[in-house]
Amino acid sequence: MPQVATDWRMSKEEFLSHTCLKAGLPSDAWKDLVNTKVYRFSAIVFSEEGPRRVL
Repeated sequence: MPQVATDWRMSKEEFLSHTCLKAGLPSDAWKDLVNTKVYRFSAIVFSEEGPRRVL
């Protein structure tokens, strides 16, 4: 979920390190500019409202 980094107020470096770990790589794998490609994406985050209560 792309919003996790902002929700947890991670720096860019922290986000990249955690992403590498989730991929089973060393946390500093993103620093290897020869063998690593980093892609950027964006997302539209939305939610649904629950049923409304009638009083």
